[in-house]
Amino acid sequence: MRIFSSRCHRFEYRVTAASPCAVGLEPSDIGVTKPFFDCLLLLVGVERGDLALTGSAVDIVKRIAAQTSSSYIVIDGFAQWAEDDELLGPTTEFDVLASLADALDVLADLAERLEERGELVHLMPFGWSKIRRADVMDGQWTQHVTDVRRDAPAWARRGRSGWSLAPRMRVPCAGSRH
Repeated sequence: MRIFSSRCHRFEYRVTAASPCAVGLEPSDIGVTKPFFDCLLLLVGVERGDLALTGSAVDIVKRIAAQTSSSYIVIDGFAQWAEDDELLGPTTEFDVLASLADALDVLADLAERLEERGELVHLMPFGWSKIRRADVMDGQWTQHVTDVRRDAPAWARRGRSGWSLAPRMRVPCAGSRH
Protein backbone atom coordinates (compact mmCIF):
# COMPACT_ATOMS: atom_id res chain seq x y z
CA MET A 1 0.00 0.00 0.00
CA ARG A 2 1.29 3.41 -0.94
CA ILE A 3 -0.15 6.61 0.48
CA PHE A 4 0.41 9.99 -1.13
CA SER A 5 -0.77 12.69 1.28
CA SER A 6 -1.26 16.40 0.62
CA ARG A 7 -2.31 18.99 3.17
CA CYS A 8 -4.82 21.31 1.49
CA HIS A 9 -6.38 24.66 2.34
CA ARG A 10 -9.17 23.59 0.02
CA PHE A 11 -9.86 20.49 -2.03
CA GLU A 12 -12.86 19.80 -4.21
CA TYR A 13 -13.86 17.12 -6.64
CA ARG A 14 -16.69 16.21 -8.96
CA VAL A 15 -17.42 12.74 -10.34
CA THR A 16 -17.95 12.73 -14.08
CA ALA A 17 -18.03 9.21 -15.53
CA ALA A 18 -18.05 5.64 -14.26
CA SER A 19 -15.44 3.08 -15.22
CA PRO A 20 -16.48 -0.59 -15.56
CA CYS A 21 -15.44 -1.20 -11.93
CA ALA A 22 -17.11 1.88 -10.40
CA VAL A 23 -19.12 1.64 -7.20
CA GLY A 24 -22.78 2.57 -7.43
CA LEU A 25 -23.75 6.22 -6.99
CA GLU A 26 -27.03 8.05 -6.92
CA PRO A 27 -27.60 9.95 -10.20
CA SER A 28 -27.94 13.15 -8.14
CA ASP A 29 -24.29 12.75 -6.96
CA ILE A 30 -22.85 12.80 -10.49
CA GLY A 31 -21.54 16.20 -11.54
CA VAL A 32 -21.93 17.75 -8.08
CA THR A 33 -18.85 19.50 -6.65
CA LYS A 34 -17.92 18.38 -3.14
CA PRO A 35 -15.67 20.91 -1.33
CA PHE A 36 -13.45 20.25 1.71
CA PHE A 37 -11.47 22.81 3.70
CA ASP A 38 -8.41 22.38 5.91
CA CYS A 39 -8.08 18.73 4.90
CA LEU A 40 -5.56 15.97 4.40
CA LEU A 41 -6.00 14.45 0.95
CA LEU A 42 -4.86 10.83 0.65
CA LEU A 43 -4.31 9.03 -2.64
CA VAL A 44 -4.06 5.37 -1.62
CA GLY A 45 -2.69 2.70 -3.97
CA VAL A 46 -3.85 -0.73 -2.80
CA GLU A 47 -2.00 -3.92 -3.73
CA ARG A 48 -3.03 -7.54 -3.18
CA GLY A 49 -2.54 -8.58 0.44
CA ASP A 50 -2.76 -5.05 1.86
CA LEU A 51 -5.70 -5.74 4.19
CA ALA A 52 -3.15 -6.95 6.76
CA LEU A 53 -1.44 -3.53 6.59
CA THR A 54 -4.52 -1.44 7.36
CA GLY A 55 -3.68 -1.07 11.06
CA SER A 56 -0.22 0.26 10.22
CA ALA A 57 -1.71 2.59 7.61
CA VAL A 58 -4.14 3.99 10.19
CA ASP A 59 -1.27 4.71 12.60
CA ILE A 60 0.71 6.46 9.87
CA VAL A 61 -2.26 8.55 8.67
CA LYS A 62 -3.13 9.53 12.26
CA ARG A 63 0.42 10.80 12.80
CA ILE A 64 0.40 12.78 9.54
CA ALA A 65 -3.03 14.24 10.38
CA ALA A 66 -1.77 15.28 13.82
CA GLN A 67 1.43 16.80 12.38
CA THR A 68 -0.55 18.83 9.86
CA SER A 69 -3.48 19.72 12.15
CA SER A 70 -5.90 18.66 9.42
CA SER A 71 -9.54 18.81 10.38
CA TYR A 72 -10.77 16.39 7.70
CA ILE A 73 -9.32 13.38 5.86
CA VAL A 74 -10.36 12.74 2.25
CA ILE A 75 -9.42 9.33 0.80
CA ASP A 76 -9.23 8.54 -2.91
CA GLY A 77 -8.10 5.00 -3.63
CA PHE A 78 -7.16 2.82 -6.56
CA ALA A 79 -6.08 -0.77 -7.14
CA GLN A 80 -2.38 -0.91 -7.92
CA TRP A 81 -1.63 -4.00 -9.96
CA ALA A 82 1.58 -3.06 -11.78
CA GLU A 83 3.87 -4.87 -9.35
CA ASP A 84 1.81 -8.01 -8.74
CA ASP A 85 4.10 -10.18 -10.91
CA GLU A 86 7.08 -9.05 -8.83
CA LEU A 87 5.32 -9.86 -5.55
CA LEU A 88 3.55 -13.09 -6.48
CA GLY A 89 5.46 -14.37 -9.50
CA PRO A 90 4.38 -14.35 -13.17
CA THR A 91 2.73 -17.79 -12.95
CA THR A 92 0.19 -16.71 -10.33
CA GLU A 93 -3.28 -16.37 -11.83
CA PHE A 94 -4.66 -12.85 -11.58
CA ASP A 95 -8.31 -12.43 -10.59
CA VAL A 96 -9.52 -8.90 -11.40
CA LEU A 97 -12.76 -9.16 -9.44
CA ALA A 98 -11.03 -10.50 -6.33
CA SER A 99 -8.43 -7.73 -6.54
CA LEU A 100 -11.13 -5.07 -6.90
CA ALA A 101 -13.02 -6.50 -3.93
CA ASP A 102 -9.79 -6.51 -1.89
CA ALA A 103 -9.08 -2.88 -2.78
CA LEU A 104 -12.61 -1.83 -1.80
CA ASP A 105 -12.29 -3.73 1.49
CA VAL A 106 -8.95 -2.09 2.32
CA LEU A 107 -10.24 1.42 1.58
CA ALA A 108 -13.46 0.90 3.56
CA ASP A 109 -11.51 -0.57 6.49
CA LEU A 110 -9.04 2.33 6.46
CA ALA A 111 -11.86 4.89 6.51
CA GLU A 112 -13.78 3.01 9.22
CA ARG A 113 -10.76 2.63 11.51
CA LEU A 114 -9.87 6.31 11.15
CA GLU A 115 -13.45 7.26 12.04
CA GLU A 116 -13.30 4.94 15.07
CA ARG A 117 -10.25 6.90 16.21
CA GLY A 118 -12.13 10.20 16.04
CA GLU A 119 -11.28 11.46 12.56
CA LEU A 120 -13.73 13.03 10.13
CA VAL A 121 -13.30 10.98 6.95
CA HIS A 122 -14.73 11.13 3.44
CA LEU A 123 -14.13 8.17 1.10
CA MET A 124 -14.34 9.27 -2.53
CA PRO A 125 -16.29 6.91 -4.82
CA PHE A 126 -14.07 4.17 -6.23
CA GLY A 127 -13.77 3.68 -9.98
CA TRP A 128 -15.12 7.05 -11.10
CA SER A 129 -13.40 9.65 -13.27
CA LYS A 130 -13.16 12.84 -11.29
CA ILE A 131 -12.30 16.47 -11.83
CA ARG A 132 -10.16 17.60 -8.88
CA ARG A 133 -8.94 20.98 -7.72
CA ALA A 134 -6.59 21.43 -4.77
CA ASP A 135 -4.99 24.39 -3.02
CA VAL A 136 -2.06 22.56 -1.40
CA MET A 137 -0.25 24.19 1.53
CA ASP A 138 3.49 24.77 1.80
CA GLY A 139 5.75 23.61 4.60
CA GLN A 140 6.83 20.54 6.50
CA TRP A 141 4.51 17.50 6.34
CA THR A 142 2.29 19.10 3.70
CA GLN A 143 3.18 16.50 1.07
CA HIS A 144 4.31 13.04 2.02
CA VAL A 145 4.73 9.66 0.29
CA THR A 146 4.64 6.46 2.35
CA ASP A 147 5.09 2.86 1.29
CA VAL A 148 3.28 1.21 4.21
CA ARG A 149 4.81 -2.24 3.66
CA ARG A 150 8.33 -0.79 3.73
CA ASP A 151 7.92 2.17 6.12
CA ALA A 152 5.59 0.80 8.83
CA PRO A 153 8.39 -0.52 11.10
CA ALA A 154 10.09 2.91 11.18
CA TRP A 155 6.77 4.65 11.94
CA ALA A 156 6.03 2.13 14.71
CA ARG A 157 9.39 2.88 16.39
CA ARG A 158 8.35 6.53 16.66
CA GLY A 159 5.51 5.52 18.97
CA ARG A 160 2.10 7.06 19.41
CA SER A 161 2.96 9.74 21.96
CA GLY A 162 2.54 12.48 19.35
CA TRP A 163 -1.22 12.01 18.95
CA SER A 164 -4.41 10.80 20.52
CA LEU A 165 -8.07 10.75 19.47
CA ALA A 166 -8.10 13.78 17.19
CA PRO A 167 -7.19 16.30 19.95
CA ARG A 168 -7.07 19.13 17.43
CA MET A 169 -10.81 18.73 16.95
CA ARG A 170 -11.93 18.56 20.58
CA VAL A 171 -14.08 21.38 21.87
CA PRO A 172 -15.00 21.97 25.51
CA CYS A 173 -18.37 20.73 26.72
CA ALA A 174 -21.06 23.39 27.03
CA GLY A 175 -21.32 22.95 30.79
CA SER A 176 -17.59 22.84 31.57
CA ARG A 177 -15.83 25.57 33.51
CA HIS A 178 -12.27 26.65 32.86
